[in-house]
Amino acid sequence: MMPFVRIILVVANIISLNHFCEGNQGDKGLLIGVWNPASFLTYTTIPVNSKSSFNNVSMLITPSSLRITSITSDPNNAVIFAAILNKIYIYQNFSIWQNESTSILPIYEGRSSALGQIVFDYVSSNLYWCDALHYWIAMKPAYNRNNSIYKVVVHKDLKQPEGLALDPEDRLMFFSDNGPTPRIEKAYLDGQDREAIVYIGLSRVLSLSLDVLNDKLYWVDVDRHTIEVCNYDGSNRRVIKRINRFQFTDLFYYQGLLHAVSAISKTMLAIDPSSGSELYNRVFSSAQPYTINVYDAETQRSYTDPCSSLSCQHICINTKSGAKCFCSEGYNLAADLKSCTDKSWFFERGFIVSNDTMFVMHEVNSISGQERDYNYYLEVSSAVIETFAVDANSDTIYFVDSKTNTLDKLDIISQQIRTLVPITTGKGLIFDWVAKLLGWIEGQSRINAFSINSGTTDGIYTNLQQVDSLTIDSHNGVLYWISGISGSRSIVRGTWTREMPRVLISAANLNNPSSLQYDVMSHRLYWLDGSLIKSSATNGSDIKSHVIAVGATTAFAFKGFFGWINGDKIYFTRQSALTEETEMNTLQNSKTVAVFDASLQQDKRGTCHILNGGCEDICIPVTNGRRCECDIGLQLQTDNTCDSDALLTDFILVPDFSHERFLQINLQNGSIVKLPISASAPGIVFDKVSKTLFYSDIQQKTIMSTTLHGKNSSLIYTIGVAFASRLAIDYSTGNLYFTAVATTESQSFIGAIHRSLLLHKTVLSNLLSPREIVLYPSKGFLFWVEFGNNTQIGRAHMDGTTKIYIATADLGWPNGLAIDFALNRLYWTDGKTNRIEFSDLNGGNRQVLVTDTDAHLMSLGIYGQYLYYTAWNRQRVTKMDKTTGSKVSFMANHPELGRLDSLDIYADDQIDASLSCSNKNGLCSTFCFPTPSGRMCGCQDNVNLQSDRLTCDGVSQCPTDLPNLSFPNCAPYPGQTCDFECKPGYRSTLNTTIACISGGIWTPNTQLLCEVILCSLSLENAVLSPSCSRRPGNTCSFSCAEGYIPLTSNNLVCGSDGTWNQNTNNLCSTIKCPLEIPFGNLSSSCRGGIGERCSLNCKDDDKTTEDLYVVCLTSGVWDKDTSRLCTSRDQNESNSSKDETDNNVLIYVGVIACSVTMIAIAVVVILCLRKKRRSERDAEKQTTKIDENVYQTFGNEGFEDSFDDPSHVYSAIGNSVTNPDSIYEEPANETYLTA
Repeated sequence: MMPFVRIILVVANIISLNHFCEGNQGDKGLLIGVWNPASFLTYTTIPVNSKSSFNNVSMLITPSSLRITSITSDPNNAVIFAAILNKIYIYQNFSIWQNESTSILPIYEGRSSALGQIVFDYVSSNLYWCDALHYWIAMKPAYNRNNSIYKVVVHKDLKQPEGLALDPEDRLMFFSDNGPTPRIEKAYLDGQDREAIVYIGLSRVLSLSLDVLNDKLYWVDVDRHTIEVCNYDGSNRRVIKRINRFQFTDLFYYQGLLHAVSAISKTMLAIDPSSGSELYNRVFSSAQPYTINVYDAETQRSYTDPCSSLSCQHICINTKSGAKCFCSEGYNLAADLKSCTDKSWFFERGFIVSNDTMFVMHEVNSISGQERDYNYYLEVSSAVIETFAVDANSDTIYFVDSKTNTLDKLDIISQQIRTLVPITTGKGLIFDWVAKLLGWIEGQSRINAFSINSGTTDGIYTNLQQVDSLTIDSHNGVLYWISGISGSRSIVRGTWTREMPRVLISAANLNNPSSLQYDVMSHRLYWLDGSLIKSSATNGSDIKSHVIAVGATTAFAFKGFFGWINGDKIYFTRQSALTEETEMNTLQNSKTVAVFDASLQQDKRGTCHILNGGCEDICIPVTNGRRCECDIGLQLQTDNTCDSDALLTDFILVPDFSHERFLQINLQNGSIVKLPISASAPGIVFDKVSKTLFYSDIQQKTIMSTTLHGKNSSLIYTIGVAFASRLAIDYSTGNLYFTAVATTESQSFIGAIHRSLLLHKTVLSNLLSPREIVLYPSKGFLFWVEFGNNTQIGRAHMDGTTKIYIATADLGWPNGLAIDFALNRLYWTDGKTNRIEFSDLNGGNRQVLVTDTDAHLMSLGIYGQYLYYTAWNRQRVTKMDKTTGSKVSFMANHPELGRLDSLDIYADDQIDASLSCSNKNGLCSTFCFPTPSGRMCGCQDNVNLQSDRLTCDGVSQCPTDLPNLSFPNCAPYPGQTCDFECKPGYRSTLNTTIACISGGIWTPNTQLLCEVILCSLSLENAVLSPSCSRRPGNTCSFSCAEGYIPLTSNNLVCGSDGTWNQNTNNLCSTIKCPLEIPFGNLSSSCRGGIGERCSLNCKDDDKTTEDLYVVCLTSGVWDKDTSRLCTSRDQNESNSSKDETDNNVLIYVGVIACSVTMIAIAVVVILCLRKKRRSERDAEKQTTKIDENVYQTFGNEGFEDSFDDPSHVYSAIGNSVTNPDSIYEEPANETYLTA
């Protein structure tokens, strides 16, 4: 329970002074609220520079552990106001010379115990404050001590308001919202006409201050470490000062100076807003100055209060249109526009608790420690309240009456009850304010719904198991409930549309959960898990444990708080606490509790509240919804996404440490492109060869790699106790060097990472906070910077040997190093002296190139004739001539940029490398380190180099004696790549190198790299003999395919290149019949192909022919004697006359021959008998040889393979076939087809 604190002031004189008074309205001084110990520290004169008087008086507060988070003043009335814990106090009759013990009184109780400014409106005497946990900005009359008189003026779309400033003369307020999308907004004093004026490049704006004469807005950003300024409309933004590790907590503008404090750094200082120069700087030994204010009536010029004539009952605000009366929360303005009437018995916002017969409300400020039990209640004596839900917008309570088994509606204003619908049973009642639906659990297995609009009831789910504790995400119509028996309960998801229930969190991850709630502000699920309040994302992931709530029966989340009930007590605490902070009495026998806040029951679809308003990047609330914007370096697309085209060359790569951005700066015009990579990276380097980006992650203490498009990210090395400050690449080997910074000297070192094997080697150890590192591989040098008692620039061989320091004198903070490979110079920046210097590689011929006053120089790089550098107080990359130091117009200031540490330039592919290591890794098994004389091999930490000075212990080599390939000049160690050559008789299949990986394995597989050389097996219309091996030098015969004849009798010879010595497309030609027929013509469609049947016509009318067709045989001849197919009549008659003459001769010859014939017959008969027996035996062995070329393969063309009756064949080749019973039948078309 948070105790009531009565604050007592005790004056401690720091400087002995003789002038004291009370309430002197002419006082001037600088007022600081201090922590540790709690006190008001007053400087009796306002310092303007380091020579000013710093005489002061300290007024201690008891107890000393209190923290003053904000101060504002009304010097005209000798009053200061202070925000301390959960109250705002008024200190009247204040004097900077105060020397008496006195009390200060609370003027408002119920403000959150959180950071947030309070500001006094000196025109209308109103007091405004930010409440970061209630998510609102409120105000009240500064001198009205009635705690209930206050008004919330801004609450919509606020998540963490903390900074606040007023211009009462222009009736304007400015405030910061440090939620997910930090921004600064402007509005009128009544909260109307809100406008976001700064929304890019902010982190956490804790304090605002105004120059009301010049319409300037100043602020401190605690995470960016900056003091900044812009005009009232957000234009002309400028970073005035950035001090790394200096977290400004408050500032105040006064007469051309900015006075600021830092609790962490225990410092107060003044800044010139034009130049950013420090005018004074005071460091406290133990006290922590947190808030600052100038106490001077001259800062509040005299104005006539426009509210003085209105006589408002509660509140008067000087609005855009003039002074108007307003009522406090829970009241309505009467018709006279001055008086206020109580809206209802209940408060505007609060927590309603019920038992069986009563509702009571605790006012919302009770959550912040406003010590008040419930004062207002509604009794429903005729009912038994089982469960209830609220509609804060219509001042309605819906409840289940288990006495009458009805669902009822209670009007809070009229206190009238109306039955909506009879039900069987009901518990876990919920209200969906978007769909206007009521939902409840019936029995233990059903979920029902009642439509308020239509008055109908519907069953949503049935047959569920032991359902309990129902809750709703109204914007998406999603239901959540707890299901299962005790000890085995799960959290389940469903919808109004009856999607299949899905278990989000199983019983294995829960401990008897109860009191489930969906929180509309955080979009998370909360529940009681035993004595713990836990939460998860709505998909069941990211389970977190929060506050211990012993004995709680029901619990809830509300904005930045938790609450729960245990018996007749209600407890509240901040979500950042570990246990209860406020305890209050509530109803006896209380059952359940509900949050009553209309601002939480708004339909926020289409606003930034739901899914970031559909914006990919920045969502800005506007009057009627939202507006999408993009971060610097991105362009808004039509679908509200943000995109940019990454530069592929001619760019400077810069990490924005403050905003976890990675930026490309165009070398041609200085324009910015944001890359899709996010990390807090002090060091960065871009590999020109692999086009890979390497960066250090300071939070994770890792080194990562990725592409420019943010793809293929991978972990390279985890450092452990240190973080990598800067990175450098040795292009000889690809090894990655880095400086590791730890809290102690023994833990700081320079290391090298073998990128292929992911092995680490400590190159230099026991260094004093090493920072920048650069490499000169072709000369074997590495250079680095050390910070500490002895700041120095060192040089060593790249294996860490021969360590020397080449610059030790007149160094402040040498943050950046760069090598000019053309001139053999070493350049460096000094952030303390703001000089850029250079020397030769030995540290000699040291010269100052240029001084950039108050820049806080950081990293630098060289390309061509120009030098580029970053500086913490320059929101740009600066370009200058490396020889003359003359600045070149290149890039404008971008105040949205944060801390720019390192940079790397990529404009061409030129690299510096050591020939000794770039060739086969110097034949080293693991690390090859360039040295001035060549190279040294090395091993990862805790591994020894073997006696061959090449191989590390435990390294397994890849095999080199392979049958198909050989390795010329190869170091076959894991992580190395080698060229290969195919052995004689083999040829390469891949144009690549081969890599040796862990385990002594080559990749790709060596069997796939070189294949046996073989001549082609495929020949055009021919086949190789089965005995052909097709190896180079092999001679092979071939045979033509069926229907083809060879064109050559030569054999084929396989050449050494795997090709035949002859054209394999011309080995065989197709067999065709002649198309020229004596005295005749074949049909025009005839091609003479084998098996083709063609018609024949004679050429002249006086020629005769029979109606014949010819068929081309496989031997390339026609099946008929084409020379005699067409004959003339003259020729026939001539043949007949000749036959008659011949016959006369034959008569005489025949008589003579007859006698001879008779003699011979006997001989012939004898011989024929012998021959017949021999012929019968031979006929069984061979086919008749008549026309062998025609018939030996004819059977393959669709006919029988042999002829049993040789009488079918009447003549040999050259004679026509005249038998009308020919074996050929006329086909259906011209071509003779095979079967």
